[in-house]
Amino acid sequence: RYLFPVMSFSYVFAVLYRGPMWIKAVLLISAAPITVLMNSFRIGVIGVMVDSYGIEYAEGFLHYFEGWVIFILCIVIPFGLARFMQLIVGDRRPIAEALDLSYEGIWPQVSKMFIMRRSVAMVAAAALAVTAAVAWQLAPDRKQVVVDRQPLNLFPEQLGTWRSGNPQTLTPEIEAVLGADDYYSVSFRSPEHRLPVSLFIAYYDKQTEGAGIHSPEVCIPAGGWEMSTIQKRDIELVNAQSKATVGSVPVNRAMIQKGLNKQIVYYWFEARGRRVTNDYIAKGLTLLDAVTMGRTDGALVRLLTPVRQGESEAEAEERLRSFLDSAVDELPRFIPG
Repeated sequence: RYLFPVMSFSYVFAVLYRGPMWIKAVLLISAAPITVLMNSFRIGVIGVMVDSYGIEYAEGFLHYFEGWVIFILCIVIPFGLARFMQLIVGDRRPIAEALDLSYEGIWPQVSKMFIMRRSVAMVAAAALAVTAAVAWQLAPDRKQVVVDRQPLNLFPEQLGTWRSGNPQTLTPEIEAVLGADDYYSVSFRSPEHRLPVSLFIAYYDKQTEGAGIHSPEVCIPAGGWEMSTIQKRDIELVNAQSKATVGSVPVNRAMIQKGLNKQIVYYWFEARGRRVTNDYIAKGLTLLDAVTMGRTDGALVRLLTPVRQGESEAEAEERLRSFLDSAVDELPRFIPG
């Protein structure tokens, strides 16, 4: 929040400065150390004030006010730095003259703002934006709703004829990128099928403050797999006893390949009683539910199975459908509606 605007200002300052190129370079490069040093100073001041006067000096208005004061100082320091380097090279011009800025005739130009015909659409948009900002600030804080759910490590080991192996643990690096509050990764096998089906669930208590579901469209290619033929499908669920259709699950169906290895993937986003295949819609619903329900919890559910050589895609997909029939009814205990 400090570095990017300070760097932007330093860049503009360096472009407008009329002087040696090395001074321009120093002004541009100085943005990073100025930001780090001043922000460190801000943290130190807050620490001293909290130690002397209490934690309230690190919260609320005072916290933001201190931040703005330090930010303004970050903007002022380049002027002093430029003046110091001017003196080193013997340049006695005022800093205002060294900058390629002309204030001549500025007031007649400013006065034109008051005689220009105003755009009704722009005025309405500005009024709407201000109203929304004020309403957002005045709205009472909605506390995050804590939902009752079972941890994923209690997921059943037996689902019909399917039985799980040992759950897999991700590396610390992948866990950090995933950012999930709970996850479950395991392979299931059935005597009726030669190859396994892998189940992966990543659950998030709240998708705020940077945490959120990572779409497989990004994660799978990052692992070296090529993803193709992504399609949205509604997979019908079949009762194991009566063989009757008992509903459907919307999924994204994709074929992925790495070398000669092929796999079929089903995945969807499950949250607050909804199953969604589009990640943008899922994020929009999360924002809506945060306002209306105080909930942003949600999960990614992914199934995949390999396609062996000599096997048709239809045979591999039948494994996924068979496992989905057995597993989908268990999800609400771990991903609350």
